[in-house]
Amino acid sequence: MKKWDKRLKPTQASNSKSSPLPHDYLKLVEQTLTQALEKGLTEIKKIHPISEFSADGALFGDEVIIAITLSHGPNSVAATTVYASADYNPNAELPGLEATLSSCVESAGSVFDFYLDVENPEKVAQIANQSLGALEEAPFEWTKSTLPEGVQAWVKIDKTNPKLEEAADDWLAKNDPNYKERDKKDDDDSEDFLSDRLDAIKKAKSGSGGDSGPIRH
Repeated sequence: MKKWDKRLKPTQASNSKSSPLPHDYLKLVEQTLTQALEKGLTEIKKIHPISEFSADGALFGDEVIIAITLSHGPNSVAATTVYASADYNPNAELPGLEATLSSCVESAGSVFDFYLDVENPEKVAQIANQSLGALEEAPFEWTKSTLPEGVQAWVKIDKTNPKLEEAADDWLAKNDPNYKERDKKDDDDSEDFLSDRLDAIKKAKSGSGGDSGPIRH
């Protein structure tokens, strides 16, 4: 299971366990950002012809984390990842998981929008650079998002490349005989955790007449 750098310190409620966000939802996030930042992507493709967004995310008992990565093809180690985090209480009807996720996505997108500025080639060059130090005015630690509306979110940025991490995991899966067994146990724990969280949401909504799921597309 992916190890996340939580903004909130682990508590008894969260116990550091998390469940990955649904694949379909993450694909929708990728498509939305690609469309919204199309002009900026066109600019950075002048430097890195293969540039695309990928999304990941996790649900904890007290926090939601979204990670959006701008990578530049399988032959490039250069990448930029923006993380967005927001408090989340599965037992509270409001603001709800959908609104919390939306705020995280918008907050992460606003960071990319700042650097993928078609009117500012310097900003585009900064995010295209492989060095983290090239980024100016960047939130290197958890920083409150400046979005005026929505659930309060925090953002931070680094130059990690999750695709390289995935390649390392693939290598371990093929070469470490105990890796699959450990990975399966983590997946089972994750599924149990998500099931508990969804049950809590349903119980919280049972008196309000709501019949929609926590994530709608």
